[in-house]
Amino acid sequence: MNTLKKGDCEHCGRFYRYSLWNAGFSNNCYAYCDQCGMLAIFDNANPMVAALPRGAVENEEIDESWEPFLRRCPCGGRFRKGASPRCPTCNEPLSPAHAAAHIQAQAFGSGRGWIWQKSWSGAHCMAIEDPTHPGSMLQIKDPVGHLEVAKPKKRWWVPFRLGSQDSEEVEETATTRPL
Repeated sequence: MNTLKKGDCEHCGRFYRYSLWNAGFSNNCYAYCDQCGMLAIFDNANPMVAALPRGAVENEEIDESWEPFLRRCPCGGRFRKGASPRCPTCNEPLSPAHAAAHIQAQAFGSGRGWIWQKSWSGAHCMAIEDPTHPGSMLQIKDPVGHLEVAKPKKRWWVPFRLGSQDSEEVEETATTRPL
């Protein structure tokens, strides 16, 4: 269960609820939708995510080279490097400088000297509460499209076949025989 905190939009002045996540503690990367601001979390332990091109930094915002491999957001937008969370009321991008005031005031570690990064690309990311489903967050996990992960062929039985077959027949048998 996440602890929801309260922030305000600098554009429309309405309040929204959010949860702040540390991507480094959970071994994740993240991106925001460029149209609705939904948070996409990518678990680095997932084989589909591990097959994506590796960027310079892990446990922060995704590398731009990942974008062609990602599914679209349910709203039709794209998860992109450089996108930001958006106000659930007016859909304007939230400013990290404006959000710093309420994030810093409500953060658990701020009394002990913790200072927020004041950007949407560092180790911390923000999930906004879904206005149509209070209590749930606008987030999706591992929206990776279909990737072909290379697997070695298992052919241990081919050298042990008896009989005289030419190499083409053996190759055909090897690819059609169930393992």
